[in-house]
Amino acid sequence: MKNEELQILQRYFPAAAVPMVAEAYAQSRFQLKFKKPRNSKLGDFRPPRGINGICCITLNGDLNPYQMLVTFVHEFAHYMVYVNYPRRRLEPHGEEWKQTFAQLLLPYLKPEIFPEDIIIALKRHLQHIKASSTADANLAKVMKRYDSNPSGDKPLTVDDIPEGAVFQLGNGMRFKKGPKRRTRYQCECLDNGRTYSVSGLAEVIFSK
Repeated sequence: MKNEELQILQRYFPAAAVPMVAEAYAQSRFQLKFKKPRNSKLGDFRPPRGINGICCITLNGDLNPYQMLVTFVHEFAHYMVYVNYPRRRLEPHGEEWKQTFAQLLLPYLKPEIFPEDIIIALKRHLQHIKASSTADANLAKVMKRYDSNPSGDKPLTVDDIPEGAVFQLGNGMRFKKGPKRRTRYQCECLDNGRTYSVSGLAEVIFSK
């Protein structure tokens, strides 16, 4: 791996995990790209396009190092399933992917790579693997603790504000926080009067 490529990995991943990520990248055949934030996904895997195409893994560049690593392993598992089952039409997050994801993630579950609370959450996650780490409410909440905004402060989320508070999301919509239903809150949109189910992990721009 070129020195500039190694420096890029060091910028995005936990330091102790970089040699393992670099080895996976060096021994495989795919492009690795860091993208501007996408609200719909944290990363994705794309098979080759055209006869001489190459696989591509993209990751949102704003993820904290621990979320970045888990997302990389998630997408790398898709790559490995693509390579190991070339002629089978499989469910995107079927048993083959779940087994591959678990096998790839386990070597990273070390205290020098992840904080203890994330290791506990990831081990629990591996018992009932979901299609996305954000679909696991407990894991997503633990991961969120390590996010930070440019000032270095932890972001304010819907979970953090009291019921009845008025808040705004990044898309500009304003809401009044309502009661919680499992992992989401029933919130009245002050812009159109409709009720929306809002994740407790959604970041709040302002509240009052």
